[in-house]
Amino acid sequence: MPKLEQFEIKKYWQIFSGLKPENNKVNHDQVLPILFNSKLDSSVLNKIWFLADIDEDDDLDFEEFVICMRLIFDMVNKNISSVPDELPDWLVPGSKVSMIKERRQRQQREAADLPSEKPPDVDWYMAPEDLSVYEKLLDSSERSTDGTVTFPSLSSVIRSKFYNIGSSDMNKVWNLVNPKQKASIDKDPAFYFIHCLRQCNDVGAKIPDHLPRAMADICNKESVSYDLNDYKSDTKRQESRSSPNGNTTGNSTTAASSGASSDQEISALQTELAQLDSELSRVQSETSRLPAENNPAVVRKQLEGLLKYKRDRMQQANSRSRVGRPVNSNSVRDDLDSIEEQMTVLESYLDNKKQELQQLKMEIQSTR
Repeated sequence: MPKLEQFEIKKYWQIFSGLKPENNKVNHDQVLPILFNSKLDSSVLNKIWFLADIDEDDDLDFEEFVICMRLIFDMVNKNISSVPDELPDWLVPGSKVSMIKERRQRQQREAADLPSEKPPDVDWYMAPEDLSVYEKLLDSSERSTDGTVTFPSLSSVIRSKFYNIGSSDMNKVWNLVNPKQKASIDKDPAFYFIHCLRQCNDVGAKIPDHLPRAMADICNKESVSYDLNDYKSDTKRQESRSSPNGNTTGNSTTAASSGASSDQEISALQTELAQLDSELSRVQSETSRLPAENNPAVVRKQLEGLLKYKRDRMQQANSRSRVGRPVNSNSVRDDLDSIEEQMTVLESYLDNKKQELQQLKMEIQSTR
């Protein structure tokens, strides 16, 4: 960007004088025709005005006007591709150097005061509609004959759906759900892979360092091989180990079928356990975030305090009645009955919630 020349300053002075400045300043409305004729985007013009208005009084004196005009002409003539975030030193007037320093210091303080936003954690609970979406994504991937899916096949589908995910994030999540570094993964780890990347894409969730225990067990389990060649070789080995009387030591077909069925049942139970663990974590997290006024223990304490207050009033009323002063005891008794009824409802609600939590814990224990 070439520095200011004397002829430029004279040209800008002629333009500035033609705008009929008041108190040696022009306002935004006076400069608006020049801004409009530049054909620059409004966001660009707003940034130029902000940089030029060094004293931030919404008006431009001649020195500030020179800055504004120079930046506009540089953008129009393609001398610069974008407006700089800060004015270059050669474009800052000597009389306004201290103002520029104050502005930069203030911006630095404001930036330091801004709280850093912590990315949310991945919520591992997968709703039925989520599973339906993941099933479609998995079906659109090229899968192996044993039903597993490779990283290149699944990642190409993910890239076409989640645009905020980079290659490094995909590699990290793949290693997370594929701890044994196998060439391909089963359906459940593939769902975890898609679910984690989806939350990273949609809400900027932080990629965790490890999976929940139940999910990690699923990802670490050995896959059942359905390769016919492997099956035949196993059959030959069984025959080679036959007893002297010609009988084989076991039925390979029955064993393979039983093993596959057993592994499928274990996989289903582990998936259900992972879902229950995620649901329990979600419920406990939501419960911990309840405001104090919705906490049953706090509400009960408040109602007990109110009940004590009403009883004290009742005793005071009785003492006054003994000295001949009239009091409406029916109203006080109605209040007491109402409070006791509310406490009964609250205790019933609390008991129900405890039973639900206990039942959920029992279900998790039974699946382990």
